[in-house]
Amino acid sequence: MNFYEYSLKFDDSGENGDLGCGQKDSVSCFSVDEWLSLLGHELRTPLAGTLGMLELVLTGELAAEQRNALELANASARTMLRLVEDLHDLARLETGRAQLQQDPFEVRSWVQNLTAELNVTEGVRVLFMVDARVPELLVGDSGRMSHVLLNLIEIYLKRGGVACLKVGLAMDTLDGAHFLRIDVGDVCGEEMRVALLRACGNLSRVPLAALRQVGVKQAVVRNLTAFLGGALWPAGQQADAEIRSLVLPVALPTEYAVTSIEPQVAEKIPKMEGGRSAVSILLVEDDDAIRKLVELLLQQRSWQVTAVADGVQALESLQSRQFDLALMDIRMPRLDGLETTRRIRRRERILGLPPLPIVGMTAHAAQQDRAMCLEAGMNDHVSKPIASAHLYAIIEKCLAC
Repeated sequence: MNFYEYSLKFDDSGENGDLGCGQKDSVSCFSVDEWLSLLGHELRTPLAGTLGMLELVLTGELAAEQRNALELANASARTMLRLVEDLHDLARLETGRAQLQQDPFEVRSWVQNLTAELNVTEGVRVLFMVDARVPELLVGDSGRMSHVLLNLIEIYLKRGGVACLKVGLAMDTLDGAHFLRIDVGDVCGEEMRVALLRACGNLSRVPLAALRQVGVKQAVVRNLTAFLGGALWPAGQQADAEIRSLVLPVALPTEYAVTSIEPQVAEKIPKMEGGRSAVSILLVEDDDAIRKLVELLLQQRSWQVTAVADGVQALESLQSRQFDLALMDIRMPRLDGLETTRRIRRRERILGLPPLPIVGMTAHAAQQDRAMCLEAGMNDHVSKPIASAHLYAIIEKCLAC
């Protein structure tokens, strides 16, 4: 699929307006990549709020029927979020704007997160088995690797209707390069397969809507695998199942990155009476749902929160009081988070003030978003939807610096 440039052209006569790619009177011209990026941000923000609130409610006491309903809603929202991310990645790959991320990730935690992300039909069991020789920490583009594997598994499930799925991870080395080999296959016995087919009816006919969805997923798997420098192929037949293998290049870290807050570091975080952290945080977010969600997450740690809706209000708040840290959305009306951060850093230089730790909040986890945050003067960033454990870890790391 080719992407074209579009512009919005207005007819000065006022009689008719049209969409075209003309040059005269053109007021804006966006590539489909840019348009999808903007659309992705607009979609991810309410989805992040929905997911965050659902997960917050799911941590409380619920009746079994209520919990099942909320878990289904949570799974559906995550499926929609993955589709938005997939379309965004496809657009960036098509236009050559995708950037490979090489960050350390904990393999077994990564696998656990994949298990939580899978939206599988009732009665399907997915088994992840990690070879003992796979190290705890690897370096690679774990986000896009997740997209490839999740889409591959969902394609397999939709086509085969299998009841058990084995995903094995192992390390291969060729000419000094390291690869993560992932085998996906049905490990059900024939008796279980027959019972499942009888229970589910005729699974040979796939609805048109499902075919369209599988089409998008196939494109994501092929294009992202090629972008990552990997390979994907059917690896032959076993007695009872087809196995697909996915091979993706990874690297071994030169040193282990410690992500936990060590006792001597934690001592640097200010304390209140009773042992709670007396941390004052400025939260800057224009979306009401996200702002409320993050505020609740921060209050669960007994941190004091001042919440404002844009950069102008943030600068006004900083004039009247001191904060230990700021959480800053990068896209906001009136004054966005990047420009707000630049003004904060400029003020600190002029007045000789100590730098305020600033954590950016972005709609995507892409490397370019992180680069923009750091270039503007931020200390770190988190992507939406915001995972509470990751948010707490980033905040504690910045407070300890």
